[in-house]
Amino acid sequence: MRSICAELALGVFSLVLLGADSPFSGTWKLNLAKSKLPTPAPQSLTVVVVADDININVSEEGTEENGKPIKESFDAKFDGKDYPITGSTEADTIAVQRVNPRTLKTTSKKNGKVVGNNTVVVAPDGKITTVEFSHNEADGKKTMGTAVYDRQ
Repeated sequence: MRSICAELALGVFSLVLLGADSPFSGTWKLNLAKSKLPTPAPQSLTVVVVADDININVSEEGTEENGKPIKESFDAKFDGKDYPITGSTEADTIAVQRVNPRTLKTTSKKNGKVVGNNTVVVAPDGKITTVEFSHNEADGKKTMGTAVYDRQ
């Protein structure tokens, strides 16, 4: 199983279309101690988000539980349409929608089938982002959890 957190990060940070002063924009590092992740969890994950009012670019790098590198990215618009993800084995597209100024939802798909849903919330102080996720595994199992990211 490829890092669920990687897909999560893509889902979470794909919703960063609130402009240069967006609470989502910036560099975010996964806080493993505060997260509630299913195993296997990644050793590390850092996500960089660059967004404006229309477009978003998300890139992430890290290390899987087995030491393999994680490197995924996508460019999308905040329009709920599917956009390609590069570097992922679990999903090939992602769609992003804003719920409110600090809350986003994403949907990841593989071959047109939904494989993950994320709700991303940035804390009022802008220092922490929490991602609640639900993912459908290839074997039919559903995994759920919470990933916590600290602004760098």
